[in-house]
Order: sequence, then C-alpha cells, then structure tokens
Amino acid sequence: MMTRRNFVLQSALGAVSLLTIDPLSVTGSESRSAQPKKFPFLWGAAYYRAPSPEPELWEDDFKKMQELGFNHVKFLVQWRWSHIEENKFYFEDLKQLLGVAHRHNIRVTLNHLLDVSPHWLYKKYPDAKQVMNNGRIVEPYAVGHRHIGGHPGPCYNHPGAKKERIKFVTETVKALRGYPALEMWDVWNEPELSFPQRWPIETEKLVCYCAHCNGGFRSYLQKKYVALNILNKIWGRNYPDWQSVEMPRSANTFPDFIDWREFHGYTMTEEARWRINVTKQLDPERITYLHVVPNTMNPFNAVSTCADDFDMAVFCDVFAATMNAGPYFTPQVVSAARKKIAYNVENHINGGSLAMHQRVIDLKALLRDIIPQLGLGIKGFLFWQYRSEVVGNESPAWGLVNTDGSEREVTKAAAQFWTTIRPYTEILLECDTEVPAIGIWKSRKNELFHYCMHNNLAVLSENINGYANTLYWNNYGYRFISGDMLEKKELDGFKVLILPSAYYMTEMEANALSEWVEQGGVALVEAHTGGYNGTTGRHSRTMPGCGLAERFGIKEVLTTASVHLQIRDAEVYNQNLSNDLQKLLDGVGVTGSKYYPLTQKDGGILWGAVRYAELYGTDLTPEAWFIQGKPNAVSKKTGKGWIYYYGTSLGTGTLKDAQGLVEVLDKICSKAGVQKNLGVKFQGSQKCRIDVLLNKGESEFITMQSNASEAMTLNLNIKNNYKGLFTGLALGSGHNTELNLPPMFSDIFIKNNA
Repeated sequence: MMTRRNFVLQSALGAVSLLTIDPLSVTGSESRSAQPKKFPFLWGAAYYRAPSPEPELWEDDFKKMQELGFNHVKFLVQWRWSHIEENKFYFEDLKQLLGVAHRHNIRVTLNHLLDVSPHWLYKKYPDAKQVMNNGRIVEPYAVGHRHIGGHPGPCYNHPGAKKERIKFVTETVKALRGYPALEMWDVWNEPELSFPQRWPIETEKLVCYCAHCNGGFRSYLQKKYVALNILNKIWGRNYPDWQSVEMPRSANTFPDFIDWREFHGYTMTEEARWRINVTKQLDPERITYLHVVPNTMNPFNAVSTCADDFDMAVFCDVFAATMNAGPYFTPQVVSAARKKIAYNVENHINGGSLAMHQRVIDLKALLRDIIPQLGLGIKGFLFWQYRSEVVGNESPAWGLVNTDGSEREVTKAAAQFWTTIRPYTEILLECDTEVPAIGIWKSRKNELFHYCMHNNLAVLSENINGYANTLYWNNYGYRFISGDMLEKKELDGFKVLILPSAYYMTEMEANALSEWVEQGGVALVEAHTGGYNGTTGRHSRTMPGCGLAERFGIKEVLTTASVHLQIRDAEVYNQNLSNDLQKLLDGVGVTGSKYYPLTQKDGGILWGAVRYAELYGTDLTPEAWFIQGKPNAVSKKTGKGWIYYYGTSLGTGTLKDAQGLVEVLDKICSKAGVQKNLGVKFQGSQKCRIDVLLNKGESEFITMQSNASEAMTLNLNIKNNYKGLFTGLALGSGHNTELNLPPMFSDIFIKNNA
C-alpha cells in the first residue's frame, strides 16, 4: 500500500502550507540510519554500455579482471536499448553478463540510464519532449556518451512518460533481481535536468517550459504559498488568479526565478525518490542508491542541472558520485552523504578523447588521486571504464586496458594498488573520519540568486572554492552545509561556520545562525550577508539583513564595488579579471580593481575582492581596513560566541594571495578551539594534505599528499607508530614528530601495533 508524505513549507509571510506528495514511497526508506547490514569495499570498473564491449570479449575480459583482483563491475541498463517496443524488453545481454560475472566471482551494479528515450516513446507521447525557454523543442539526439541516441529523454513532469519510466524500472528489476552476481542497483546515472546546456548556463536554453511543467509549477506554488495574495506580495505582482501566473523567463527578477528553479529541483528530488523506492519495493535485499556529479557549480549546478546532492542522498542506502580528489568534489559528496557509506563509482582519472588520448598513469599518479579520497572517507572505487571506448568521441579513451585488451601503465598501477591495499579493506570499511569542526555554508537558493545577479556562477564559486582550497591545504577538517541544514539547525559538532557571499538568506537561516553564535559558535560572515531577504522577497534596507544588524550590533555604513575604489597599481591587481568584468571597467572608466589590499591589525596584508563595506557598531574590535580608521573587518563577542564580519569576499581574494586568509582562519579557529589535523606545522611555505581515519576512536590510518615539487619538512603530533603502505616510510611516536617528505608525496600510513 502506498503511503503519503507531507512536507511543511513556511511561506514568506509566516503562513504554513502542506505540500502533499504520493511518490510510490516505502516506509522507512528515507531514514538516514536505515542501511543494509553489510557493505563491500568496491574495487573495479564500469564495463558494459551497449553495444560495447562486444560479447566475444566478455569471457577473456572477466578472466583478466579477476586476475587484477576486481570484486565489482557496473553494467549500464539503457532504456532505449532494453525497451525496444512498448511491450517488448531485451535483457538477454545483461543476463549473459551477470552469468559471466558470477563465474568469475565478481559482483555487479546495474545502473539505469533513462536519459535515452526509446524510439516509440514520442510516437505515443508527442508532447513529452522538453522545451527550452526560447521555445525550442528538444528533439532526441545522440551525444558522445549516449551514442545510441534518445538523449536527453522526456520531460520529468510528463505523466505518461513517467508511467513508462516506472514500467521500465519495474520490468528491469523483476527480470534481473534473481541473479546471484547482482549486488547493487544504481537507479540514476549523474542526475541532471537536461544535457543541452549545463555549462556555460544560458537562460534562454533552460528547460523545461512545456505545458506539463507550467501546470506543475502552478500547483507547486499554490501548495507553497497557500494564498495568491501572499505570492503577489513576495513576487511583487498583481495576478488576479492562479491561472495567470507565468513561468519566469528572465533571471532579472529574483523570487519568481528562484521559485521556478526550486520547482525543478523539487521535481528532480521526487524523481530520485520514486526510482529508489520502486527498486527497493521489488528487491529489498540489494543495496540501492544513485550517483551524482557533485555540485561544484561548474558544470553541475542548481540553475541548469537542478540536482540537489543533499536532498537526493537522503533516499539512498549508500551515496556515490563521479569524481576525483581535491578540495571540492570529495568534501561535497561526504557532506551530502552525512555519515552514510560513500563511493566513487566513476573515477575519471583516466579520461581522454579522439582529440586527446589519455595520459600515462603510473602508481604514483594513481595514489595522488585515490589516497586523499580514502582519507576523507570514500570506501571504494570503480574506474570509468575497463575497456577503451571504440564508439564515438570518447574512443579510444578511458580504458584501464588498451583497445586490444593489452595492459597499460594504469593497468599495472591498479593491480599494484589493490595488492597492497586489499588486506586492509575490511578495517578501512570500519573506520570513520574525524568529525569536522568547520562548516562552509553552501545554499542552493543563494546559488540561484547569484546566477540572477551575475548571469553566471563564477563569482560565487570562486569565493566558496577559495575557502575550501585554503582550508584543505592548511589541514583543517571541514564539511559543506546546505541552507536547509542551517534552517533546521543541523549543526552538531561544528564550532566554526563560514558563510561566503551569503547575500541571499531566509529569516529562518539568519535566526538559526544568530542562535548558534549566541550559544557559543564562531562565525565568519562576509559583506552584505542577508542583503536580500529570501523570506520577504525584498532587498534589506539595512545590512546585514534579515534582522542580523540588530542581533549582531553591526551595520554596513558604506558599501560599494571594489572596481569603484581608488586603488594604486590597479592595473597590476587586475591581471586575473574575467572578460565580463574587464568590459565593465572599460565601459565606465573606473580606476579600481577586482582585488584590493586590507591592512590587518597586526600589520599583515589581507586581500579583499569584488565587494567593499565599511562597518560600524558598538563594542567592535577592528580587524582590517582599506582606509585607516574605517574598518572593513570587525570582530565582536555575541552571547557566548563570536562574529567575525569581513566586508569583502575573502575566498576570491585568495586568487591574488592566500596568505592573508590563512592568517584569518588560523585566528578564528584558535578562538573556537579548532586545531589542524594532527596539529601539523610546516617548515616553510610548502603544504600537504593530511587526514586521519579512526577505528573505535583511535587513529588507525593517516593519509598524506604533498603538492610540493620539492622535498618538505613538517611536524606532527602523533601518539603511535605508523608505516606507509606504499613507501614504507615510518612515523615515530611522540610529540612534534618531524617528518621529511619527498616531492609530490602520497601514501596511506597504518598504525603499527608490533
């Protein structure tokens, strides 16, 4: 029996409405703690995307994969390939492959691809095609990674097309659930609203503007706002009835456009929900999940692709992604997973194309990609893909082996890695990462707002990524938190919150932030925080907005853009300007810069960027200024906690020089009692990333990666003896242990109990 789930949405005027959904849900499937008892450590590759590899290669390939130590492969189940007529299905190839995998003791994930619509679909439902903002109907077509055609699939809000997708998922699970090699269902490969343009974003090409989305949007708004007069007040309109409400076409007005993309985000989340729930209903014993390309704003983002990693992870038994190492992808995935097992099920280290064949990857290169991901909690890896592609522009690339099946350097590297790490995989599965004390606020609605403001996401992504990159390489543990998490006060364990470019906030977020600080938290906020009130749909008359000026006792008394400042050597500072900003400078003849120097109270230089605000208030401690006596940064004790208010964009300033932000973060973290991982201290300017994996609260593994081209020396606080699994390098016990690392070092150390 289908159950129903009610969502409570608070409208901008405080009214409460019930948004009722009937998504074929399964009781308990959304619980974050409801997980299967046993998860594997994955090691393998994607193998089959019909029509390749061809059947005559299967037996030899699986024999080789077994020799390499693979325990898992992924097969893609393509809607167009397997649903050849309305009531005719073809699964014989997948059944044969499941049998081959079983004979070679390799487990399987079956990954649904529903963005390749079958030939018959649009004959039955001509109005199911997606429609762009400019009126263009998106006809099915072939792209490099969907060479069988039918891309990008139908509108997600078309009821007939949804019925057919449910039918295909149902028939697939029924046909293949009995095969013993099957271990997992991946119900959605890289969720996105539409491929025609994910990056750069073009408003006129956004989808979907079909009649079904029009009707669905109005229903969504009625359930959110309850009364038309509430919507009219927030949007600034005078619609006489709900049928008069228009689909937003321009990003120049904010509340309606944000609601429009939020509606599509909601559509995507509901699509994820039914795919997970239908699969779990039919095959409850298997692990069920989906995998995303993490939202780093380029290319996947809240505007064009509309997938919310945090929302979609809720329904999954495990969470997974297409990704590689670094400060953005992996932290985004483990943040959204929120303590669930997280996998990398499409490792793209081995990419290439017809125009650029893939690079040579030896063990050292492989370690540099995988070791940091292990340190952040990733529990397994599937390469994209085992065999080099032979169809389309992706050929002859991506393979762990050559097109003829012979070994490459990466084949040997993968075998070496697995031989070394395999004895420790069970304990790696049991290990936890250290709970991060620093949260970086990353709001979906603020992302949409910044697109409206700039017609791109570069300004926001530069700022957020500047903080992430600085924290990462200075060895602070951090996670991203969503706007919904802040509203719901899901802040356990965080001692520091960083809110980059928090121009758009809701009053619920502002109240939660203020309460958290008053209870002892330390917050770093930037210029114009809450400047646009997402609850009222209006720009705040005082900044910080949403009541924060009164709560904090801090007020922005003068604001401007950095390009309007009189800056000496502005031409030098402007070397990294975007084309759009350079055109702006040329057009209005200003003498300022994207970047400008702030003098810190200790005399050091801190680089601000883009925004400028002078601050005033009571009991403020000036922290930095552009003009002496006019502070652009202040700190203040608020309740039991502290506010550090910087009237600029510090993350963006790191593109000029990061040292100033390093000093700011060290000061703020010291105030909050947050230490660097293992208390690391570097001798010199070179840095490396260090992470700790805990087993029953004790440090079991330590991962290290240096990006330095020269040897470096560092000091660590460790209590035990450790040995590098790949280098054999020993770490001795004791305080301030000195360690000399070779250039470009990567390794994982295990506690030596001998």
